[in-house]
Amino acid sequence: MFALSSVSVFTGSIPALDRPRGHQQTLCAAILATFLLLAGCVAPPVVGTKGPTAEEVARQQRLERALNNLADGLKRYEAGAYDESMRSFLLALDSGALTIAQQITARKNMAFTHCVNNREAACKEEFEKAFALDAKFDLPAAEAGHPTWGPIFRLVKTEIELRNSGRSLPAPLKLPTAGEKLMADGAVSYDAADYTKAIKWYQDALKETLVETDQIRAHKFLAFSYCLSNRVTLCRAEFEKVFQLKVDFDLEPAEAGHPSWGPSFRMVKAKQKNTNPATPAKK
Repeated sequence: MFALSSVSVFTGSIPALDRPRGHQQTLCAAILATFLLLAGCVAPPVVGTKGPTAEEVARQQRLERALNNLADGLKRYEAGAYDESMRSFLLALDSGALTIAQQITARKNMAFTHCVNNREAACKEEFEKAFALDAKFDLPAAEAGHPTWGPIFRLVKTEIELRNSGRSLPAPLKLPTAGEKLMADGAVSYDAADYTKAIKWYQDALKETLVETDQIRAHKFLAFSYCLSNRVTLCRAEFEKVFQLKVDFDLEPAEAGHPSWGPSFRMVKAKQKNTNPATPAKK
């Protein structure tokens, strides 16, 4: 009884038998759906959730490209492909999508790259940009002590600390020269027992302008490196060059007694005394 009266509500006064069969089926389906909806048996149609806007999609893509370029720059830097690493770092920074920490990572490694390629001014500028991003920026101890970029980093840090405290520099702080940097690289390689690299760095340093004390030190450590590499003739030749620079040169007692280069040094020293006897003291 309920169904018939309800049907008449939705069909009006037109008898159901007068309607085409297909129309009757469609009408019945609509009526059934309406009853179910009213009875709470069928949930209302769900409106689709709004997707990301074109701007949000573009921002996400820009971030992904920036992170890929940053990772690529670090990978190429570690492989020694410095020019390629610089391009990747610049692309990552140009995106404007990196966080402060990620920007500092890029700037720091760009500074390292400039320094190892003897571009001290550009290296200094990148460190300054890193400090501009974070006034408390610092390097880990192992990086801060690096002979190539360490002095420049400390220079920038000192300048900024003095500036922030309202003090002026007592005198222009001096960047290490190319020769001084090569000497530092030689010392690091020598201490690591990498005598082949140490020899190369010290030889390259001697091609630069060095003060006499650094020239003597370069020849001395070349002699040490050659003797430790069992190249005794070359070791003695370097000691001879030391005596040409300083006729009264001598090694520290601990150095003079070293079993590798000690005998060669004493031989060259004795030869030097015979060739250039000391001038008699004046009465």
